Amino acid sequence: MRLFLAPLVLAPALLAACASVPESLAGATEVRVTATYRERIMLPPGHVLTVKVEDVSRADAPARVLAETTQRLDGRAPPYAVALSVPNDRIDSRMEYAARAEIRDPSGALRFTTDTRHSVLTRGAPNSVEIVMVGVR
Repeated sequence: MRLFLAPLVLAPALLAACASVPESLAGATEVRVTATYRERIMLPPGHVLTVKVEDVSRADAPARVLAETTQRLDGRAPPYAVALSVPNDRIDSRMEYAARAEIRDPSGALRFTTDTRHSVLTRGAPNSVEIVMVGVR
């Protein structure tokens, strides 16, 4: 009788343990970005927000994109919350990574962009950042 009850008692504990698997064991790490701008304006429909996580370790080479997402703003007001999934096999603790954001108008012209580094993932940096973009016009 005791052998029959053991699986019934242990099953909920096993399910709870599986539900709380850390991000690092799930194959990807989530980076949460909140992007906004200081200007008190509403952008007309057609503007697009792009958020990237990039490898910025090499000063003499272009940044390598690890994750990217794009979303149409269509009249939504800031702040804009975005989650990016970065595969763990692309993260190297010796490298440095940064999140950046930009907004382009319907014609593709840059309207707002990141002007400071927002480190993420390694070297004690968090997995979530708040980016305040600056206007380029």
